[in-house]
Amino acid sequence: MNTILYYKLIIRIAKHQPKVYNISCCISYCSFSIELAIGQMFDSIGSKYDQMCLIPFKSKYRRKWLLLLLGAVVFVGCFAVADSKCSSEEDCSGHGICLNDTCVCNDGWQGVQCQYCGGKVRLGTSNGTIYDGFGNYSLGTKCSWLIDAPNSTITIHLQEFATECGWDHLYIFDGDSVNSPLLAVFSGLMYKDSYKIRQVPEVVAQSGAALVHFFSDDAFNMSGFNITYRINACPSNVSGVDCSGNGVCIDGVCTCDGHWTGTACHLEKCPGNCGRSEGRGTCTEHGCKCKGGFKGKDCSQVTVNGYWESVQPNGFIPPGSASHGAVVWKDSLYVISGESYNKGSMLYTYDFNGHVWETAHLTHGPQMRYAHSTVLYGDKLFIYGGIVGNRGPTSELWAFDINAKSWENITVRPVSCNGSYLLCGPLRVAGHTATLVTNVKNSMADRMIVIFGHSPLLGYLNIVQEYYFRTGEWHIVKPSGFPVKGGYGHTAAWDKYTGKIYVYGGSTSKQTLSTNLYSYDPHSQIWTLLADAPSARFLHSATFVNPALMLVFGGNMHNGTSNNGGTKCYSSEMMAYDAICDTWHSIAAPDQIQSDLARYGHSASVFKGSLYIYGGFDGQMLSDIIRYRSGGCEHLVNQQACLGTRPGVKCVWDQKNAKCINVKTIRRQLLNKNSDVSKCPDTRLRMDTLFKSLEDCGLFEDCTSCVQNTRDCVWCPSGCSYKYCNDGNSSAVLSLDKCPADPRIYCKELNTCNACHSHGIPNYTCNWSRYLLQCKPSIAHNPNKLILNQVHTSTYCPRVCAEFTSCQSCTEDECIWCQNEGRCVDKNAYTSSFPYGQCRDWTTESSKCRSRGSEEESQCSFYSTCAQCRDDPACGWCDDGSRTGLGKCMPGGYAGPTLHTQSLPSSTCPSERWHFTTCPVCQCNGHASCKGNSSMCLPCKDLTDGAHCDRCMPGYWGSPVNGGKCQPCECNGQATQCHPETGKCYCTTKGVVGDHCQNCDKYNHYFGDPINNGLCYYEVTMNYQFTFNLSKKADLQYKQINFRVSPDQPNLDTDFYIKCSVPALMNLTMKTANTKEESSIFTGQSCSNEPFRAKFAKSQYKFGYLNVVPFTTFQVYLYDIQPPLLIQVAFIQNPQKLR
Repeated sequence: MNTILYYKLIIRIAKHQPKVYNISCCISYCSFSIELAIGQMFDSIGSKYDQMCLIPFKSKYRRKWLLLLLGAVVFVGCFAVADSKCSSEEDCSGHGICLNDTCVCNDGWQGVQCQYCGGKVRLGTSNGTIYDGFGNYSLGTKCSWLIDAPNSTITIHLQEFATECGWDHLYIFDGDSVNSPLLAVFSGLMYKDSYKIRQVPEVVAQSGAALVHFFSDDAFNMSGFNITYRINACPSNVSGVDCSGNGVCIDGVCTCDGHWTGTACHLEKCPGNCGRSEGRGTCTEHGCKCKGGFKGKDCSQVTVNGYWESVQPNGFIPPGSASHGAVVWKDSLYVISGESYNKGSMLYTYDFNGHVWETAHLTHGPQMRYAHSTVLYGDKLFIYGGIVGNRGPTSELWAFDINAKSWENITVRPVSCNGSYLLCGPLRVAGHTATLVTNVKNSMADRMIVIFGHSPLLGYLNIVQEYYFRTGEWHIVKPSGFPVKGGYGHTAAWDKYTGKIYVYGGSTSKQTLSTNLYSYDPHSQIWTLLADAPSARFLHSATFVNPALMLVFGGNMHNGTSNNGGTKCYSSEMMAYDAICDTWHSIAAPDQIQSDLARYGHSASVFKGSLYIYGGFDGQMLSDIIRYRSGGCEHLVNQQACLGTRPGVKCVWDQKNAKCINVKTIRRQLLNKNSDVSKCPDTRLRMDTLFKSLEDCGLFEDCTSCVQNTRDCVWCPSGCSYKYCNDGNSSAVLSLDKCPADPRIYCKELNTCNACHSHGIPNYTCNWSRYLLQCKPSIAHNPNKLILNQVHTSTYCPRVCAEFTSCQSCTEDECIWCQNEGRCVDKNAYTSSFPYGQCRDWTTESSKCRSRGSEEESQCSFYSTCAQCRDDPACGWCDDGSRTGLGKCMPGGYAGPTLHTQSLPSSTCPSERWHFTTCPVCQCNGHASCKGNSSMCLPCKDLTDGAHCDRCMPGYWGSPVNGGKCQPCECNGQATQCHPETGKCYCTTKGVVGDHCQNCDKYNHYFGDPINNGLCYYEVTMNYQFTFNLSKKADLQYKQINFRVSPDQPNLDTDFYIKCSVPALMNLTMKTANTKEESSIFTGQSCSNEPFRAKFAKSQYKFGYLNVVPFTTFQVYLYDIQPPLLIQVAFIQNPQKLR
């Protein structure tokens, strides 16, 4: 147990355990742990503890506190020690053997009870189970399993899966190494109890091998996973059973029983008998045949209410992608790039009429990217920004001519704007949106409006960029209105009916998801805050299939494990936002549909009045198409049903003709003027709504935020209020144009130092607080009144994480380093930087860097032992053939090292010397061979020691691992041992300090010269009683302490007093002014709890000083001390002055 855990348990006992326990039975067993823990705690308190021992009035409180602390530590510590012991193999979770009361774990397992997975292990059986262990998985876990089945398919079935969404991932590779095709990256709550996101939770590896790797971070852990695998099996939704138990498996393909269908025979042909009793349909040999007005696998969807269906393309299907671009041109869907785990092409087209996919074979064009934006203007596709490889976000703008089938890079160099290049378009950005806004009267005003996104330099952007197609010019817009919060992975949907862009959701600063919905008027450039959505999400889709009704589908809803313990990574929800009524509504999705709905990172496109969902991510890259067809309004026969139902369209009630009609039949300009049309349900104000409105208005701190929303807030002298000012007399500000102009209100939404000073608002409006790491409004809007400890110009902003190119520099600056991507990202941008689990291993600690600066390309070589090398899924061990344990860690897989990446010949490591999931039997680090064919090392050579000759002998230091050397400790005769890795000496005399025991600790009043066996003495002051507490962890090495004193009063006797809480021995000598030699007074005198006293008469000794030279000096040598202990010592000439 570490010290922090002791602290927590002590506090818990202090709060909840009023009884006094008999702890004597445990004291001897746990004493060393207690001393160590107390020493560590005092280390954290610092040197003030030594001073505290000299303050008499605090001593009784200190003793009580220490006694309580001692009891608590013994109580909890003894039970902790007992728990770590084993008595049988059952105590080792079935994953190890009990040897000498300690569990020795099998390969692939770790922990005191072998309860957690760990390392890398090969599985060669025809079926088996892979799981993380018992209970919640361990923090900071790395586990790998290689399923080896040559010339076979491997079907991996997920029975249970629940990890921290976006942070803890399970990777499945179709092959024997991390360089093999990546099949899946699972994370989050996916399969638990009755909840599941896929009907057939399986992944199939075709190569004859599958590498499964699990990585968890150090923050949160969940219940983990339970996975089974089978060789040459058929798909199934039931583990261990072919074809879901509803068919026969023939050569890996299911032949279903008569009532079942689907690849895994998991779908009923006629679920619910097609609703025959309700007249919805009839069952045929091919499935349900629905009657007019009904759709779906079970004929349960009513067409006038809108319905879902799977689209089944003919022939070739793309490999699947997420965060791609998608636009419709004529009768085709164009899908551009996206994250596909290196499987996809730059451009695919889908013919809506022919139901076929085609791949565009282009010789020139942009690199693959994802999280970019795509718009169609004329017959050209424009893609902007996105993440390119491990370079991070780009500012590139490319145009694809559909007719000529050619790409053109039309990126322009930014010109200086606002006196800076930092905030001038085009910016390097990803996770933004781009919306086409055209002007029928003036094509020169046709533009692409780019909203938000994440920039490595400026953080989460809350700005608007505009690109004008005709002139090729970029502009950074300076909008007014509500101070919006920027984000990544939001949506921006243009509603031609209201003439506004609706921006919803996204991942914002501090990696929280947003429920905010804003409208942006591209003509007036004004932001308005609308009604919050029922839930937060990012990487969803939002589309206006029909006017005034925005359809939101899917997305990642995970908003922090610490807050909700497992909100779904993958949503299958459909929501509708009514832009006329400013209200949100849910649209039910059917249970019976061939496709799996849950996903994020998909695209949503409109073709002939239908919504087409393509691709996305649910742990695997998807390539399916789902279609949603909107319903109608005419069947809704009364006002309540008309206004309360949203069948994919916005319905309004025509009072004059008493019928329900689509809002698109009424011109927007006439809608508000026509009193014969009811637009929204009657929403009488309920008490809960009133309290929510009062609360919301109270949160707005400035006039602009207060009035530029749809919550009926007004700005009063006392602040923001709901509808009326509280005093009833003040005139309320109701509109934006009446608010005083104050650009400082936008400061708080800027989340990096560079953004704080580059936002295009007047100089000195915002300042970056170094302490709070926040952008704050200036106290005085005056450049002559600058504030201490605030950054006032971007010139002095610290470097951003993306600028660091090595693990060391990245982690030293509080950033996250992704080991396998070789990329440094901001801590607040991890999930936005790697939304699909691309970062397989990351760290924030320099000590965990697997490379040293310029050696990023050789991360495997960082490991110096086979055991360390084997734990990394990307590495294997090449033994040198000496049978002594020497070798080299190299990148590779089960088949061998990837020599071509290092330009090495094939003879570099013969197959018989390559180890991927095991290590050579003999592991003596090159300092011995083994006895016979065993793993037992013969006597170690080269000054090494240990069962594997992996440490230096006492008195030597170095790193003897894998052939390293040991060298003698150099301690000036003041120590016999040193730190085995650094060579820092463990000085055995208190007061001797320095890496080589070369100095006296003058800061703490020790003087002398320890070089060449010299000594250091504590200078004792006369008439003081000194207490030395040697109970810190660092004190355990001391064997001796020396004191000296020179009595200064020639006419007074000198009394000597010493006491030791633990027995020790003492020599006392004296030295006079005219001699260099010391005369012995006491030798081998015992020092114990019984005080030792001696008197030195003035008649026998000459005291005092001649000039500055003392006549007599006493030296006390206390040796054979055994810390922890207390020592009290005093030399007294005047008892009345004793302190």
